[in-house]
Amino acid sequence: MPQGPRAARRPRAQDQHPRPKRRPSTEVLRIESLAAGGAGVAHLADHAAVFVPGTAPGEEIEAEVDRNTRPARGKLLRVIAPSPERVEATCCGGGCDWMHLSVRAQEAAHAEIVRSAVAHAIGAEPPPVRVHAAPEPLAYRTRARLYARGERGRVRVGYRAVGSHALAPVSSCAVLAPSLAAALGELPEVLAGSSGEGDVQVALGAGGRLVVDVTWRGELAPSAWAAIDRRITEGAWAGARVRMEGAKTPAVFGDPRPVLEGADGAPLVVAAGSFAQSSDRGAALLARRVAELARVEVDAPREGADVPANGHVLELFAGSGTLSILLARGAASLVAVESDEAAARSARENLSARDLAGKVVVADADAHPIPPRAEVVVLDPPRAGAEGATAAIAASRVHRIVYVACDPATLARDLGVLVRANYALTHLETVELFPQTSHVETVARLVRRRGAR
Repeated sequence: MPQGPRAARRPRAQDQHPRPKRRPSTEVLRIESLAAGGAGVAHLADHAAVFVPGTAPGEEIEAEVDRNTRPARGKLLRVIAPSPERVEATCCGGGCDWMHLSVRAQEAAHAEIVRSAVAHAIGAEPPPVRVHAAPEPLAYRTRARLYARGERGRVRVGYRAVGSHALAPVSSCAVLAPSLAAALGELPEVLAGSSGEGDVQVALGAGGRLVVDVTWRGELAPSAWAAIDRRITEGAWAGARVRMEGAKTPAVFGDPRPVLEGADGAPLVVAAGSFAQSSDRGAALLARRVAELARVEVDAPREGADVPANGHVLELFAGSGTLSILLARGAASLVAVESDEAAARSARENLSARDLAGKVVVADADAHPIPPRAEVVVLDPPRAGAEGATAAIAASRVHRIVYVACDPATLARDLGVLVRANYALTHLETVELFPQTSHVETVARLVRRRGAR
């Protein structure tokens, strides 16, 4: 018999006889709830869970069920008895996976998804989830990421279809602000003659004019370069940035940085291509609430009043300073940490334009040490969460934490670490920044328990 690590593994019985694939079956199901990914959840006769997109809680449906995945997946065939929360969808085929639900049902489902994930992670029932309704349920997006593809000289623009990389072309979009709607018709003309594909971010820049950030894989037609330059020269667009696959530096036309209305009502500059919330009003709502929760006492001030953060504040994953401009007001000190140099420059510019003191550090926020004098930590990490920062905070003497998250699962994971480190979860709130979708923004506040070291 062969010996040692290089010996061939003896095939197991299940290797020699793989389980045959089961044919899809047609089932009548009752949808019980909504999952974090947006699909409705039902159970089969053998109690196995099945996820069916495009459904609403409480309704009876007929679906084609594929049991070869875990959990099983269903394709909606027809609605037998619709839910009272089902509404007529006007989705263009992009990412609005909850447009068939009433606003009330969307808010309730978001809150329950967050509550359930956090309760499981901390091993206890969290505080009641407070819901901050969307300022506008439709036509709210003042920034959008589009997808473009060029074939045979023609370029089509739209979104990536749900659950795939396929293009869903659109000529109008119910969630896109009117100020950006013209881009859907203009971009195919500008990019005409190009081959390949790319992601195109659109927003409003200086003077309320369009800014465009293109990442292209393939060949951009000479006429496309000329069309972009002409729009900048003539003042139709404020700026554009084009990054070609394989190129070390992007081509920049004009000023491609988005400019939004900050939470204090003054203009706020965002680095080209960097993250910003999908709407100006939604971003301002979030920033104001974060600043309120960073206070020693969470007594909401009158509308429009400055919100002091109190104490020495450390902000992690600061971006272009959307939260910083309020956190800096009234703070003993503010240190904002951001890994992207361009975003950090914008954060400094935004603080300086308001005569606000604050130090912006370019570093990996997830690995940045917690200063001994820090009293408040505010963090807004990407979807992967902040495992490193959470561990550092748990080992620190920080008194208050405000955690902003776009993913309930990673938020719950990190909150579990902090609660086990003797922090009390005092506030759990959802902010409806992405109406008509299963995505939700969450804000959590934690305070170190008395007597904790």
